Amino acid sequence: MELLKKISAIAALALACPAAELGYFSKHDAGQEVFSFLSTFDSPRNAALEKSSSALPSTDPTIAQLNPAALLITDGKKRVAEIHWQTGEFAANQGTISYTTQIQKYILQISYNWLSYGTIKGYNEWGEENGSEYKPYSQLATATVAFPMKHIRFGATLKFASDKLTGDAEDQTAMAFAFDWGLTWMSDSKNYGFSFVAKDFGAMLRGYVKENADDTYPLSQTFAIGGFLKPRRVPRLTLFAETDFPRYAEPDLNLGAEYALGEYFRIRGGFTRTWLDISRDIKELASSASRPDESNEARIFSLGLGYTSDLFSFDYAFSVLPQDLGYEHRLGLRLEF
Repeated sequence: MELLKKISAIAALALACPAAELGYFSKHDAGQEVFSFLSTFDSPRNAALEKSSSALPSTDPTIAQLNPAALLITDGKKRVAEIHWQTGEFAANQGTISYTTQIQKYILQISYNWLSYGTIKGYNEWGEENGSEYKPYSQLATATVAFPMKHIRFGATLKFASDKLTGDAEDQTAMAFAFDWGLTWMSDSKNYGFSFVAKDFGAMLRGYVKENADDTYPLSQTFAIGGFLKPRRVPRLTLFAETDFPRYAEPDLNLGAEYALGEYFRIRGGFTRTWLDISRDIKELASSASRPDESNEARIFSLGLGYTSDLFSFDYAFSVLPQDLGYEHRLGLRLEF
């Protein structure tokens, strides 16, 4: 009981500090934040469910990207190693390597994430190629700890990020520290639960341009509220919902569903849309037969398939991007031992 009081006090303080700033949710200066790639390292499962599953603890260690409190290790296992990789229009090569272990009641995880944008040709002020080539590269290292209890779980993640843009002499690799924390609550029946998460609170340590000492910008600073439900009439089905509240972008709604096919296979689907786009959709449908084609999100919907055995798990996700930007594919493999 004493431990629960301490965790509650920490959670209340972590919520009160950033929320106390005047006009926190009223700024909405889109594009003011940096290191937006921090939220793009989605595992195949997270992507297939469109980041809606933060309320349900999972043995997929990359659930820590959504909610560090949701980290879970399979009974009888002590260590998990995972790698996942993706490719698409937004990144030529992107992936994550993570290692998760359990020490007494604590679950610990470290991960390395990389994002290569491929080779980008340089252009002069008249729009002509100038012969320059750039290879921007982003990296993220994380350390996570989760503490599970009967109904409530608490977790926190420390992040270190670096972002290289051009590599020109006047530029430098920008760096930042960030902090995530999360809570989950699950009912006695384990058929439903809720989560609260705060992500990417931190500050830049080093700017992008050497000559500008004030070249610092805030991180995304996002709150998220989520939930899950396992209908009693369809016990193999799990429904997920989450809404995110970024400080410098539009709030969005993420919906997902996962269905167990027998003991080993899972099929998944997810949908994401900003609340602004949802209101536009409703207004457009009410006034005409055409749908608006704008979108504030990187993906519209995703589908996925997972296989889990006692030794290893394999996941695949396919995402459709808005405005004819193409598709994304993700592959993931993890070993539990």
